[in-house]
Amino acid sequence: RPEFALCFAGFDGYKHVIESSDVVVIANAAKFHPLHAMTAIKAGKHVFVEKPHGIDPAGLKLMQQAADMAKQKRLCLVSGLHSRYHTGYAETVQRIHDGAIGDVVAIEENFLRGPYGVIQRKDGLTELQWQCSTQYHFRWLSGDDVVQSLVHNLDRASWAMGNKAPVKCHGLGGRSSMTEPIYGDVFDHHSVVYEYENGVPIYAFCRTTTRCYNSSSSIVHGSKGRASILGCRIWGETNWRWQGRCNPYQREHDVLFAAIRSGKPVNNGDYMVRSTMI
Repeated sequence: RPEFALCFAGFDGYKHVIESSDVVVIANAAKFHPLHAMTAIKAGKHVFVEKPHGIDPAGLKLMQQAADMAKQKRLCLVSGLHSRYHTGYAETVQRIHDGAIGDVVAIEENFLRGPYGVIQRKDGLTELQWQCSTQYHFRWLSGDDVVQSLVHNLDRASWAMGNKAPVKCHGLGGRSSMTEPIYGDVFDHHSVVYEYENGVPIYAFCRTTTRCYNSSSSIVHGSKGRASILGCRIWGETNWRWQGRCNPYQREHDVLFAAIRSGKPVNNGDYMVRSTMI
């Protein structure tokens, strides 16, 4: 209701939001996710924080500290890496772990799309106000496209590999077409090859260019077949398709509030930090 609505502006506005809340939702520029999460946890608040969970190692160390503190204080910390809350994805990954496609030999991850919503710069905005108003297009705010978007894919790949991180990687990136000032300073394409300790590679691609081939997929190749995590499907020696329905964006909040009400806190600190670091 309007009489209960509170709006706080400025870079210190988050402090007043936290003071006014029982549960804090953090869905602003990723640069601030670790600081705002830690502040909320210190204040004794339950937290939902969107991905990515930091844009650099220092931020991710702070987020891990916030996750550890949340456990100590028995507070909920739920991640916006929504794939973990999709029951069909979860069953597909479990079947991969149970050997339905044999040994995993390679993973292909794609997040290929046009750019995030582009807005014209309004007259009278300072440079700082302008950049904050279109934060996905500036690296210091969003971390660029690998952490901002492909983090979902890398979280699913890590999940399929038993919640482990690769040991090395190499990649390419650049700006090929989205070069006008309105697109900020982020790259418009990346390709990264990761490798696990056992030699399994992840071929990861993301792109934000218009009028190109688009795809969002997580394909796990095995010695006995393949699995599409997003398609909730396995084919090869074993053929299976999940038939259910799930809205993971709703379910992650249902789980959060059920945990708060039951007094049994849920904490996603382990995978949310690791997947963002990848």
